[in-house]
Amino acid sequence: MSFNGYIFDLDGTLVDSLGDIAAATNKTLKELGFEERPKEEIRRCIGSGAKELFRGLLKNEDEDTLMRAIDIFKSRYAKNPIDNTRLFEGVFEVLELLKEKNKKMAVVSNKPLELSIIILKALNVDKYFDDIVGPETYNERKPSPIPIIKTLEKLNLTPDVSIVVGDTHADIESAKRSNCKAALAAWGYVKLKDQKPDFVLNRFEDLLIID
Repeated sequence: MSFNGYIFDLDGTLVDSLGDIAAATNKTLKELGFEERPKEEIRRCIGSGAKELFRGLLKNEDEDTLMRAIDIFKSRYAKNPIDNTRLFEGVFEVLELLKEKNKKMAVVSNKPLELSIIILKALNVDKYFDDIVGPETYNERKPSPIPIIKTLEKLNLTPDVSIVVGDTHADIESAKRSNCKAALAAWGYVKLKDQKPDFVLNRFEDLLIID
C-alpha cells in the first residue's frame, strides 16, 4: 500500500516531550499544595490535553481546582516547552525521505497550536509539514475526526491514500472515523481502549516499510 498523505500526532509520536510536560505539571501541583508525581505516572495521563492530564492526576478534586491547575500548567509549560523535548530517533531522516518523495505531511495535535509551532521550529522540522493543526484551528480535538477531515481537504488528499500516525486511542479513533488508515507509534505514551490500529510501528523507520 502506498500513501500520499501522512498526518502525524506530535507528543509521543514525533517528539518526546515528557520531561518538559512533567516539569510543568509538578510545578503546578506544588503551587496548588499537592505532592509532585513521578514521570511515569504523568506519562500515563498524557495524550488528550491538559484537562485529561489533570483529571487523571487529581481524580478526587472539584472542577474549580482542575481549572486552576490547567491555567497554571499552561502558563508554566508555555515558558519552557522545549528545554528537554527531543525528536524521537529516526524522525528527522524519515521526514526527509518522505519529503523527497513529494509526500504531503501535516501535524494534527491536541496541543495548543502556538506551542506546536514553537516546538517544531525549535527542532528544525516545521519545514517538512504542509499544515500544522491544533484544537483551536477547527474548534475540535481528537478523537473527533474533524481536524483530520479538514486537514485532508486543505491538502487535497483523500482518506484512501492517507495514514494517521499517533500513540493514543484519540489518534487511532480519529483516523478510523475519518476513514484513514491508522498506525500506532508504539514508542510513545501508548494508551488504547478498544481501538485496533491497522499497523503497529515499533520504530519510526517502520513507516517506510508500509508505504
